[in-house]
Amino acid sequence: MKTMNSGGRELLLAGMACAVLLAGCARREELPPPPVAKKARPASTHATGWRTEPVIYNGRRYAVSFRQTGRHTRLVKVSAPGRKLGATKGDGRIIAEVATSTVHHYTCRDSQRASLRPGSLRPRNGQWRMTVVCR
Repeated sequence: MKTMNSGGRELLLAGMACAVLLAGCARREELPPPPVAKKARPASTHATGWRTEPVIYNGRRYAVSFRQTGRHTRLVKVSAPGRKLGATKGDGRIIAEVATSTVHHYTCRDSQRASLRPGSLRPRNGQWRMTVVCR
């Protein structure tokens, strides 16, 4: 019987190691994919239908809350955290602009524009309420 030299033994051992590794890979069980987490909705939107977004307009902070009341109609409330909003016509124009641009950005479809329903803009207890329509 012939004996192997040291180079042949190393080659034989390397080949056996590869065979063992390949055999281990072939027997490995496939793991199931990890469960996909569902996106959670904010509790306030789900429970009451109101969605509130913070807005900065001309350096001032506003909180715009809106909810859908019809297919294209949203009831909107605009307030200012930490301060009361004025009740003049000039204040109303600014508030209407803040409300319509926020509703347009968050709820109207791409081809639709948000517009204020005439006569719906009303100040109430330091905030403004109005109806905005996506058309």
